[in-house]
Amino acid sequence: MTMTDSSAPAPEGPTGAAEAATPAKVDAQAPLVTLRLLLSLREAARILGLNGKTIENIRNANGVKIGISPKEKSCSDRLLEATGTIDAVANSLADVVKVLTADDANEDEAEPEPEQHVFKHLNFILPPPSPDEAEDPMKVKQIGNLRIIVTNSQVSSIIGSAGAKIKKLIDTHSSKLVVSKTFLPDSQDRILEIQGFPNSIANCIKDISQTLIKDDVLDTKEKRYYPHSKHSKDIHVTATVAIPAEYVGALLGHGGNRIANLRKYTRTKITVAQEPNQNNEREFTITGNDQKSVKLAQNMILKNLGTEKERRLEKQ
Repeated sequence: MTMTDSSAPAPEGPTGAAEAATPAKVDAQAPLVTLRLLLSLREAARILGLNGKTIENIRNANGVKIGISPKEKSCSDRLLEATGTIDAVANSLADVVKVLTADDANEDEAEPEPEQHVFKHLNFILPPPSPDEAEDPMKVKQIGNLRIIVTNSQVSSIIGSAGAKIKKLIDTHSSKLVVSKTFLPDSQDRILEIQGFPNSIANCIKDISQTLIKDDVLDTKEKRYYPHSKHSKDIHVTATVAIPAEYVGALLGHGGNRIANLRKYTRTKITVAQEPNQNNEREFTITGNDQKSVKLAQNMILKNLGTEKERRLEKQ
C-alpha cells in the first residue's frame, strides 16, 4: 500500500504550530472525546519538551486538555491523555506524530532500527515503513506510529463485522491499522496501532471517534490500564469523602445493603470511620485497583448524598 501525505505545508515549529500559538477556538456544542496513548519514556520526554514547552504549544494550538501521566518508579511507560472536540483531539495527536518524527525527518542517515523495549506492549506491531510505501520516498521519515489505548468493546466497534470498518479506515486514509491480540496488564485495554502521515492519522482518528460515539462505546466500565511497576502485585488507589454524620445511615442503607451494593458495582473497598471528626463528619475511605473505579465510587457516594439532601428538603 502506498501512503500519501495530504497535509499542507506545516508552519515552523516541532508541533506544526507556531511557537507562540494562538489559542484555538472551541465549539461548545461539539461532543467531547478523550483518547489515551501509550508512550515510552523517551517519547514522553520528546512530547513534553524543554520545561513542558512542546506539549504547551500543542495544547494552545488545538484547544485541547492534554497531559502525560507522572513517571512511575521502575516503570518504562507513561500515558498521554487528550480531551476535546473530535477535530481538536485528532489534530493534537497529529502534532504528537510530528514531534516524534521531527528529528528523524531532519537526519540524512538511514532509518534507525526501532527501539526494543522490555515492556512488550511498547514494541510496535507494524514494521517500519519502507521508501517504496510513500508516494514521495523523501517523506518516508515523516510517517509515524501511535499506540492508542482502546477497550475491548471499542475494539469490536472499530473492527466491525468481518473487519469491514477497519479495512475501510485503511483504504480511505492510506494508513495502516492493527489491534494487539493481548490485553495491557491488569486491564481490559488493548493497543490500536496506527501508522501513517500525521494528517492521515488525524483523519483516521476523526472517523474512529465518530464510530465510538455512534456505537455508544466511548465511555465503558471496563477496567482501564494505568502504568505501574511490573514488580507491584497490588495497586492501591485511595480517596476519601467526608459525609455529614446525619446522612451516613441513609448512605449505608438498611443493614449496610446500599453501601454493599456500591462496593460490588464499583469493585472497590469502602470503609466508614466509626467516629465523626471535629466537623461532625465521618470519612468514607475508598480503595481500589484503578483510578476510574475509585472515582466512580466517589461520585456515586456524592450523588447519593445530594439525592438524600433533596429528599429531606422536600419533606420539610
